[in-house]
Amino acid sequence: MTKETKLKKTVPFLNKHKLKETGANLVVSIFRYVLLIAISYIILYPLFAMIAYSFQARFDIMDTSVTWIPKMGTLENYSLAWKALDYPNSLLNTLLIHLVSAFLEIFSCAIAAYGFSRFKFKCRGLLFGVVLFTAIVPVQILVLPLFLNYQYFGFGYIVNLLNLIPGVNIPYISLIDSPLTFWLPSIFGVGLRSGLFIFIYRQFFMGLPKELEEASWIDGCNPLMTFFRVVIPSSGVVFLTVSIFAIIWHWNEYYESVIFFTNSFPLSVMLSSIRGSALHNLGYSDAFAAPPVSAACLMFIAPVLIMYLFLQKKFIQSIDRVGIVG
Repeated sequence: MTKETKLKKTVPFLNKHKLKETGANLVVSIFRYVLLIAISYIILYPLFAMIAYSFQARFDIMDTSVTWIPKMGTLENYSLAWKALDYPNSLLNTLLIHLVSAFLEIFSCAIAAYGFSRFKFKCRGLLFGVVLFTAIVPVQILVLPLFLNYQYFGFGYIVNLLNLIPGVNIPYISLIDSPLTFWLPSIFGVGLRSGLFIFIYRQFFMGLPKELEEASWIDGCNPLMTFFRVVIPSSGVVFLTVSIFAIIWHWNEYYESVIFFTNSFPLSVMLSSIRGSALHNLGYSDAFAAPPVSAACLMFIAPVLIMYLFLQKKFIQSIDRVGIVG
């Protein structure tokens, strides 16, 4: 059998095999896209529903034929939500309390994690286990002693000792209604989810080449200078990951905010009360509360949603480099 005859018999077989492989890949691709679209719809459905409800007028709520597109669309709901949330002041309080706390926690946890990853000291493993344990203990267990400490703040109970002296009566300092209730834990690396952040930082820092730090020590840098001049510039991905987590968790924080503050509430607390007294004070009944509540929810998530839209590409790329995959 000549080579040409063998080639003629082989080519149809190769073509059929290639067609089958192409068809199988096409089916897999179609299935993948259908599955992703279905999952995306399930995840995004609440957002689509909020957007649709936020533009509905009272007539649209009573009209059973209205599902997504309102017939009598209005922007009144956003005006009501703006007033009910006291949006400018509440947003300012949120930025002052939670955003500042988030950035303080980002750097304090990084310093603590660098110490755990690079320096050997007694009981290092035990202390790191305690740090991880703080991420497991629910805040409901800690909130009562925290409230008492902030209500009767005495700088390490120095006031208690001085008040034991006859004739001495030094008043306590109350930190309730003060941003310090969130700033102080963040400064010392024991704020919201600090244990998790320290763990993420530590996993990343342990993967950095030690030669970079050794070179800086030879040049005369001490450990703190090395951290700021070498480690931080080399750790952009982990700082981005922790920053997004910290900002979102602080932004959504409600439980401690409603306990430590009696006025000047952040957005999370104002949003939780909008369906009750906030809308009633504006003369809005519960029967028609869904549209303004939806508008308020959109106004609450808008800042962090915009932030994530700009950072999502870098965030997704950094996930597999910070030691939290799987």
